Amino acid sequence: MKLTRLLSLSTAVLALLVCGMLGHITRNAWLRYDATGSGLQALRLTHAAMVAAEKLSFERGPVNAVLGERFTADPARRERLQRGRAATDLALMQLERELLADDGMTRQTVLAPLRAALDTARHSVDQLAAVPPAERTPEQLKQAIEQMFGLVPLALDAAASYTQASELAYPRITRALIKARYAVELREYAGRLGSLLTVPLTTRQPLTPAEYTRLQMLRGRIAQLRQQVQATDSGGNLAIVTQRVDDIYFGEGLQLVTDIEQASRAGRAYDLDTAQLAQRYVPTMTPILALRDELLQEAQTQAQNDHEHARRELWIATLSGIAILLSLTLLLLIVRRRVIVPLLRATRAVIRLGNGDYSRDSGGSQRADEIGDMLRALATLRTNSIERQQLELERQSLIDELRLRANTDYLTGILNRRAFVAASNQRLQRARDCRETLAVLLFDIDHFKAVNDAHGHEAGDQVLIRVAALVRDELRDGEILARHGGEEFVVMPAYCQLEQACALAERLRLAIASVPLTLADGQLLRVTASFGVASATGPAAALDDLLHAADLALYSAKRKGRNRVESAA
Repeated sequence: MKLTRLLSLSTAVLALLVCGMLGHITRNAWLRYDATGSGLQALRLTHAAMVAAEKLSFERGPVNAVLGERFTADPARRERLQRGRAATDLALMQLERELLADDGMTRQTVLAPLRAALDTARHSVDQLAAVPPAERTPEQLKQAIEQMFGLVPLALDAAASYTQASELAYPRITRALIKARYAVELREYAGRLGSLLTVPLTTRQPLTPAEYTRLQMLRGRIAQLRQQVQATDSGGNLAIVTQRVDDIYFGEGLQLVTDIEQASRAGRAYDLDTAQLAQRYVPTMTPILALRDELLQEAQTQAQNDHEHARRELWIATLSGIAILLSLTLLLLIVRRRVIVPLLRATRAVIRLGNGDYSRDSGGSQRADEIGDMLRALATLRTNSIERQQLELERQSLIDELRLRANTDYLTGILNRRAFVAASNQRLQRARDCRETLAVLLFDIDHFKAVNDAHGHEAGDQVLIRVAALVRDELRDGEILARHGGEEFVVMPAYCQLEQACALAERLRLAIASVPLTLADGQLLRVTASFGVASATGPAAALDDLLHAADLALYSAKRKGRNRVESAA
């Protein structure tokens, strides 16, 4: 696997792992934030439900006052009842608004039983209130009061479900919510304790044994709730409100109940009626509501702090995830740009160097890191390779020049005798293999010694150069010309018969003789040459034999007067 593909695969795996980890962290932070938001809403619903339960309990006070009328209907008591009902309806409307904002119609159905029971209880109270006080029986009064008692548990049940949701979202506020629920129950049982006296005060009769028993049970439950509410190590406002509950309700409120109980046991007339009891007893329960609100406020504050903490954690997780992804992306880009891409370029440069291509520089040698060291080493290798290539070219050029000089006559620039022998033997080998005819022309310049004696060796050299040039111009490609020695030259034409070779020799002779040579002193010098031609065919062809036969024919031409062509017999 190539490095680029391996890097891409590793990058993809690393990105998936990082994204998965960040997604998990961010998801947990979001779930925590969402849960705290839902818990806050549940806490608001809890508070609304507790307020509704308290208003239902409060409504029993005006109900007891109206039902406890002794003679005629009191408009003031009816007015207080209407205000109590209005307060209850407002609390239920607020609860319904919270329910609609939280979960629409789904949770609104929770209040349907409470609404139905409230309508039934109010209808019973209104029917009984329309009956003259003297005609109201204790059983009717108890039934109406019990129906009012049954409303509060319905509201408390709704509050219990919301309280559980809050506790799940905020485990640290569980204790405060439990105490708030105890405070609501304390207010309810305190109200029931007062409502229990409605029938005796209305009928002006002592409490029955069952009512005494019920009274003691309610006192016992109130005492338990008092212990639960007071079992706290909190300070500040909560301690002050708890102390007010002890001083006012457990002091003044319960004392009113005790006074009525003692009057009942002693057979004395009651000093209060239901309306007066409500006016004095109900206010003593107000600190209980303040305790409930303080506990709920404590829970609300803790919940809000948790919600803000969850929000910060979500932002931190989100921003950290973005920062990590950006950092990872930037790191990968830097690695790709600063490491991978230079490595790829260096790899290509090494491949080009290996293939002998030194035309392009890999660049980047100015970098002051390990990659720069590598690129500088490659640049040095390229420079050394170029120098070595130049040296190799120079060496080859020198070899070619030496070979050329070894095979070329230094004066005339044509082949020397050694090169002619090598080239001729190759052509003779083909002639023998293919049974072709091969000819040799051997000629020398007439009276060349006389030219040297008369005009000097420089003139002789000019004659040799001029004759070589004239013959070279007359020959065609594939015809070999060489200086055989001194003023003697040899020509080996392409494969041809003896007659064709003699015709070539005659053309060369005429070319030499027809063009005079102008010497350095301005004199004209006419030069002639004598030719000897020999040929051989097939296996009989041998260079020494051909040269010997051509040499004999050359001597024959000289004997016959020079400036002529003679062929071997």
